[in-house]
Amino acid sequence: MIRGIYTSSASMLCEIIRQDMVANNLANVDTPGFKRDSGIFKELPTMTLRKVNDGQLYPPRPFYKFPKIGKLGTGVILDESYTDFAAGKMEFTDNDLDCALENNKAFFLIETPEGIRFTRDGIFTINQDGYLMNMNGDYVLAEPEPPPQLNERTLLDENGQPVVQMGRVQVQPLDRVLIDKDGRVIVNDQPRFRLVRGQASDRKAFRKEHSNHFVRAYGAVTRAEGFVKPGYVEKPNFSLVEEMVKMIEVSRAYEANSKVIQAHDSLLDRVVNSVGPTRR
Repeated sequence: MIRGIYTSSASMLCEIIRQDMVANNLANVDTPGFKRDSGIFKELPTMTLRKVNDGQLYPPRPFYKFPKIGKLGTGVILDESYTDFAAGKMEFTDNDLDCALENNKAFFLIETPEGIRFTRDGIFTINQDGYLMNMNGDYVLAEPEPPPQLNERTLLDENGQPVVQMGRVQVQPLDRVLIDKDGRVIVNDQPRFRLVRGQASDRKAFRKEHSNHFVRAYGAVTRAEGFVKPGYVEKPNFSLVEEMVKMIEVSRAYEANSKVIQAHDSLLDRVVNSVGPTRR
């Protein structure tokens, strides 16, 4: 009976983790460039139950004193949480400063107070000082146009230090600014900057830091190929209906495990308060 309590409680803990992941996904249903989180759960070691005090075996088997009753599962545990980097749907906005990446592995490089970060959020704007920024107030990094080090494939080395010349994009208040399919920032019909787009050979090299910000965990970041889709924004890469169904599944699984614990607790109560006094 106590084994059943431990098994059900382990399952309830996993359902709490699943609920947090699904709730975080649902909270970012309108966050551009958001990548959904999910978890991988593994089974805990299975126990083999045997008869301990049963010597009445027929036919007699002197080398097999404890026959098997069966196997008992001991629950599940979180093995790994991961980020799904699949591309989301593109939404047309008709904004000259909005852009989405066609390359599924590519990221924009932005400058934050914590350092260089990566994002697929392409909703950009120009602040009062003339800098190109995203909606979180981070500076969008770009190279001069034409890039003087275009043949250099590495953007950030193994230590996370920039290899090519990149910096902020600044224009004048009355300038007309737009972004073309090559990622060039066109100022008054003249290309002046090119947005820096990077990728890593291993997707696990990028770790989620905020809702749609990623930080380089290890390895170098190379220059990403592919075009930019002006006037489009990448939506989150999950379905609202599917996440709601998962939330219902989590709720029902948690409730089922809680009822199992209540049943075991009721059996323990009978053993202690009814069977025990009777046997004395």
